[in-house]
Amino acid sequence: MPWRNKVVELMKKQGLTQKELAHKSGITEASVSRYLNLNSTPRYDVLVNFAKALNVSVDYLIDDEAEKEVGFKRIKDAITRNGGTLSDDEKTYLIKLLIGGVDE
Repeated sequence: MPWRNKVVELMKKQGLTQKELAHKSGITEASVSRYLNLNSTPRYDVLVNFAKALNVSVDYLIDDEAEKEVGFKRIKDAITRNGGTLSDDEKTYLIKLLIGGVDE
């Protein structure tokens, strides 16, 4: 199931509106709407924020197909943009992805 369908499903289960998801994730309401309605994949750090807001792992949100191929640049950007807000476990996970130490 694509990541956006998972987010919408979780929002319904948790009774969240896009506005509430925006507030919980620290992403603007317009951006949440754009990510959920357009055929574009958000940066990895945005997926991290969605996962935190919805109380699920990032792995759960990532598509089973192409999205699992998270590239070096996306991971580097996630660490660079959100290094101060990521937990030690999240940083460790991203670093392991970079060096190939995570079993998918």
